Formats: sequence, structure tokens, C-alpha cells
Amino acid sequence: MIQKNLLRALYGLIALMLLMALLGFLYEEELIIATSWVVDRIGFPGLMTILMVTDTLVTPFPPDILLVVIAKSPLAENWPLYVGVLGMVSVVAGLAGYSIGRWLGHFQWAQRLFGDFKDDHRDFIRKYGFWAVVLGSVTPLPYSVTCWTAGVLGIRWTTVLAASALFRIPRFYVYYWLLSTAGSLFSVS
Repeated sequence: MIQKNLLRALYGLIALMLLMALLGFLYEEELIIATSWVVDRIGFPGLMTILMVTDTLVTPFPPDILLVVIAKSPLAENWPLYVGVLGMVSVVAGLAGYSIGRWLGHFQWAQRLFGDFKDDHRDFIRKYGFWAVVLGSVTPLPYSVTCWTAGVLGIRWTTVLAASALFRIPRFYVYYWLLSTAGSLFSVS
């Protein structure tokens, strides 16, 4: 099951990178204009706010779009700082999502939904909970869903923090590098 999910995530990542490369090649100038406009209007604090909301709540907005904004705007000059800060904001957002999951775990419907699974798989959760959070941290799977589920299932917050800090922040750097260099896949020069 884990191997199948990893393969799906890898295929999703490859598809995302190819799509971003193609879009970057076809619409390079428009992308630079659009991302510069976004940065001019909301600035980096606005990008952090968007990430905090989208990585805390369950939304269909992937954080990789913000990495494209950094790569194709004046923020690219200091990208290591901005990407690192976004990675840290994402970890904080994950912990906020974890707290929401812990809170939701007190409701009857959530206990019914996860109760049997939690009881039947308690040892599995304890043994592989860290790696489940890692999987949600590094793949295109929704990180917020991973953190909410970790909260509902009662995975220790220190486990969620460790997995997120060790893998989510580096994921931002790797994805930024992939996204910022993907356009060169289709360049003529």
C-alpha cells in the first residue's frame, strides 16, 4: 500500500513538473508579469498568509504555485530565504491542522469514523505514523489532510513536528529547484 502511494505520488510529481515546464516555456513572459503583479499587490507576507491558510485547512491549492511566484518574480533574487520561510510557515500550518484534527477527534462522528481504524491499527499507527506524515510532507498529497488525520488518530505532536520539520522544509527547496529549472527542459538554447 505504501509503495503504491509512493508511486502515485511520484507520477503526480513528474506530471506536475512536466506541466510546469511546458507552461513556463509557452507562457514565460505572461508568467513573469502575473507573478510580479501578485508580489506587487500582496508582497511576501501575503504569500505567507496564503500558505498558512491553505496548509492549515483542506483546500485544493497546492503550495507549489507559491514557489512558481517566487521563481518568476523579483523574489527570485533571494529565493533561499523566501523558500525557507515558506517551508517553516508550512510546518506551523501543519501543526495548526494537527490541532484541528485533535479538536475534531473529540466529536462523536470523528470518533466513529476513525475509531475502529484507530483501535484495529494502533500498533501500525505508532510504528508508521512518522512515515505517514513524511509521505504527506514530501508528496503532492494534501499535507493538511495528513496533519488533520494525524491529529484525529492521536499521533504525538512531536512526531508530526519532527517529520514535518525534517522533510517539509527540504521539500520546498527541492520543489523550488525542480520548478525553477523545469522551463529549461523545453528551451531551444
